[in-house]
Amino acid sequence: MSRGAQKLHFIPLLLIPLLLIPLRLPAQNGSSVNQIVTVEVKPITIIAVNGNPGALNIIDALGGTDELSVSDQNTRYSMVTNLDNMKIVASVNDPMPAGTRLMIRLESTSGESNGEVDISSARTPVNVVSGIGRGSDLNQTITYTFAADANVSEISAQSRVITLTLTE
Repeated sequence: MSRGAQKLHFIPLLLIPLLLIPLRLPAQNGSSVNQIVTVEVKPITIIAVNGNPGALNIIDALGGTDELSVSDQNTRYSMVTNLDNMKIVASVNDPMPAGTRLMIRLESTSGESNGEVDISSARTPVNVVSGIGRGSDLNQTITYTFAADANVSEISAQSRVITLTLTE
């Protein structure tokens, strides 16, 4: 064998032990990166209703009564807010017929109910609950009352859209 051939065998044998020695890489000494995280809490004002009230039909009259009325308490609402001094307002899409009234009452544990509020011609929102603070009101009762003067003749079935808004 020539001398050059002997060197080729010798060099690879020297490299094998070097491959068995653990290498120290800079990543093993620790590394770090930075990230920017942006956080924000936006105003929350959510109100929802459960269903619609039943038909408010006046079908009976008591003698000597000046006003006839019927009520429904089957609708519920829930709301949540992270703001203080909120209120719930109500409006109706079309005024009620002459001699009739539509009232609404919202119960509340977070604010103060304004009791039975006449929304018969409330095209502009009117307050129904005020002084609501941060938190939630869940499964609260909505009472609708439809009233008609005793001298109102027959009125065919009509519908109204009531808008409830949680606002400042």
